[in-house]
Amino acid sequence: MALKDHKSIPTAEVARLIDLHLGELREENPNWQVIDSPISGRGVFARRDIKRGELIFREHTLLNGPTASKDTLLNTCILCFRLLEGDMKQVLCPAGCSLPVCVACQQTGEHDKECKLFRYWVPKDTTRINPFSLRIVSVMRCFLLTREKRKLLLAMQANSDKYYMRELERASECFENFPKDKETLGFFYRTVSVYNTNAFEGRSNVDGHETSVRALFALAGLMNHNCTANSSHHFDDARTIVVMAARDIAQGEEITATYTKILWNTFARQLFLRGTKHFICECKRCLDPTENGTYLSALFCREQGCKGIVIPVQSKILQPDWRCTSCETVAPHAKMARYQDFALNTINNRINTSTVHELITFINEMCPRFCPPSNYVLVEAKLNVIWRMSRFKGEFSEEEMQHRDRYRDEILEIMEKLGAGDCTLKKLITNEIP
Repeated sequence: MALKDHKSIPTAEVARLIDLHLGELREENPNWQVIDSPISGRGVFARRDIKRGELIFREHTLLNGPTASKDTLLNTCILCFRLLEGDMKQVLCPAGCSLPVCVACQQTGEHDKECKLFRYWVPKDTTRINPFSLRIVSVMRCFLLTREKRKLLLAMQANSDKYYMRELERASECFENFPKDKETLGFFYRTVSVYNTNAFEGRSNVDGHETSVRALFALAGLMNHNCTANSSHHFDDARTIVVMAARDIAQGEEITATYTKILWNTFARQLFLRGTKHFICECKRCLDPTENGTYLSALFCREQGCKGIVIPVQSKILQPDWRCTSCETVAPHAKMARYQDFALNTINNRINTSTVHELITFINEMCPRFCPPSNYVLVEAKLNVIWRMSRFKGEFSEEEMQHRDRYRDEILEIMEKLGAGDCTLKKLITNEIP
């Protein structure tokens, strides 16, 4: 399905709608403004100098809902995201809409309209939670927006993709009377496209139950991409994002976010951005083969007798040749891609199958034989050790904790070279945010 063309909304009108959307969260004299961007379309810019660590804005979601992904528990309330205990009869809405809703949220009346709509569509199975009907909740809620917020939704960037239609097709198979008219399906498809272009994966933690949330923010979604962004964000709850300055931002400078993982190398970032966001990044980091001296792309040179590393010759094309920094031998991209894939598959397999102790041993003893310590896949493995040791309770030896701390220091050094400032990842691994 092609996206229906919507009449372009002037940037000034979008700014006005965002002010209305923010409501009480909008400060009287905000340090940001929405204007046209030289990067892409509209953007968020600093109205004055913003200091590192300063709050830029807080925002509630325009739309949100459960991701219903494989790694989430489906028996989670669709409104407050509290874990629901008991059998399906206790978990599902008693009115028969087939959605998991807690008793407290049933009593507030907040669920009434979407419950009525789901019942009008007639769920085929009201005895269990279907992940495809659950995922469509976040899209269906576009029906419940006010006129101004619907206008704001339609003003957001929406990249089309044939696979997005599959989400609607899977949802339609869950109901006897799912909408079939072109106008409704077109609105749903555009909403799915807006989600996939702009949404954040929010986090909710209610009484110790943590789950991911599909979260669409109108203002945060306007922030354009930079591979080393000048802002960071975290979530107060499933419906609130907090955006802070990761480093000093000068008046007139665009406030940016990163759409990729900050520790990915250039090839991985460009592949993701081209495939999912439909643009080519030409930020300073992407044009530097060394990535600010971090050498996240580095692989060992395969020339006999050489102990150097190879990096991409230049990064303006997706598949560049690689050159050794020591012997200057040039290798074709296809050859180096095979070596990178070997490292990626080998390390990821160990991450997925090893205990923390086994992974540390593998990183320290086996990886140096085939992968430079700066390579992004090995860096991600070290990050996995940090994450697992901080998230899961267990007894770790003094030596294991020393390795964890060393990995953390190495990653912080990489982020310092990148100029990432107080980025989200830094705050996470230093426990500044939970």
